Amino acid sequence: MTLLGHNGAGKSTLISYLLGFYNRLDQHPFLPHFAEHIKPLDRREVGYAPEAAWLTSKACAEDYLSLMANLRGKKSYNAATLFDRVGLRADPKKPIKTYSKGMKQRLLLAIALLGEPKTLVLDEPTSGLDPFGREEIESLLVDLAQTHSLIVCTHSLELAHKLGDETWILCEGKIVCQKRFSEIEELEKTFFALRPSRVD
Repeated sequence: MTLLGHNGAGKSTLISYLLGFYNRLDQHPFLPHFAEHIKPLDRREVGYAPEAAWLTSKACAEDYLSLMANLRGKKSYNAATLFDRVGLRADPKKPIKTYSKGMKQRLLLAIALLGEPKTLVLDEPTSGLDPFGREEIESLLVDLAQTHSLIVCTHSLELAHKLGDETWILCEGKIVCQKRFSEIEELEKTFFALRPSRVD
């Protein structure tokens, strides 16, 4: 599933709901509507990569991965295998704060893959990347889609089309479209036809 929508449409709120970060539907005005369409996921079977994370640390990638594994109760994993799988070619013993944006995105994906979860929930995985980095991450996501269910929140119509999954378009807290688009032109036409009343 790919989530598209304007800023403030509710994409990140929907992800938080799916991950069980809300205890009650009255905690956010969008939640009752979302609950009509989908239920929260079993977090034991989910790997999550947020758009922003604490990646300015002096800690190295190996230590950060170990910390995340301990917090998630994942005792058995191979750091080298995970880094290789996401194409993280940076020195895993260098401080994370020295990594480029693309390297940090790959590290977040490696963390999401801990324990081989059935579903990967990825919030803006290509945000802030240059065209070359974005193309590499998009290719990686297409590969991951062959072995995992993906829920990807993005502003990229191109990524949504490449993934080829069902696309949910959100507008002002409502899910206004649920469809698998075979042509990007149709996706673009539908997306812009559902323009919100105001754009922030």
